[in-house]
Amino acid sequence: MPLAKTSWDLAVECVEEALETRAAPSLAHLGRLGQLGSLPSFVAALLAGDEPRQLAYDYARERESLGLGPAEIAGELLVLGRVLDRADESTAREAVDECVVAYVERVTGELAEQASRDALTGLLNHRAFHRRAADEIARARRYRARLALVLFDLDGFKATNDDEGHAEGDRLLRSFASALSATARQTDPVGRLGGDEFGALLVQGDSDSVAAFLERLGERMPEGVSTSAGAAYLAEVPFAADRLFALADRRLYEAKGRRAA
Repeated sequence: MPLAKTSWDLAVECVEEALETRAAPSLAHLGRLGQLGSLPSFVAALLAGDEPRQLAYDYARERESLGLGPAEIAGELLVLGRVLDRADESTAREAVDECVVAYVERVTGELAEQASRDALTGLLNHRAFHRRAADEIARARRYRARLALVLFDLDGFKATNDDEGHAEGDRLLRSFASALSATARQTDPVGRLGGDEFGALLVQGDSDSVAAFLERLGERMPEGVSTSAGAAYLAEVPFAADRLFALADRRLYEAKGRRAA
């Protein structure tokens, strides 16, 4: 009876097949030790029966650090499954299937999160913020809870963008977004709604909590950034989410008008 292959043997076989089939072409740019990386210890852990999901996360992080993309990582895992099949390592083979599922779930979740975020500021984008607003409004109505919507607009932003360039405009947007995010509670969604307009939903918010929120935000306001704000409360427009946004928007531009006067 031939001796069972070691985790090192199996890892080498996996790398060679991944290169031959171009399942992970980025490996071709690495030396043999780089190609193997943590793969032998990953295989050893699979053979030992360690928890597959955590193994998948750790393995994926290491492979990503070597420059492999998601498709290559998934491809290499599939190759490893075939290698283990041929070696009659059925338990480890099943664990690889769990690793594939765990990795795909992780990548899918990350992509969904990225799709909900504004690329410049990292806050919720327009669509995601309105979706969260709809959820929070429905929840507040169900439990007869309070909810406040505050909309913000950066003062003089267009002039800054025109006079000092988009790089300075982007810096101001990121600076305000950072202050807004740091001021909001974890339960209070904040987003960039487009251009220089931002929003915050204050769960259980009323006029006093909005005033306190704006005061805390003012203390964090970056130098050279000023904003106007308009707030509306669910109790004022209990039957339509779009009316809540319209009321906050109207008050925002009334506030901008007063600042300009």
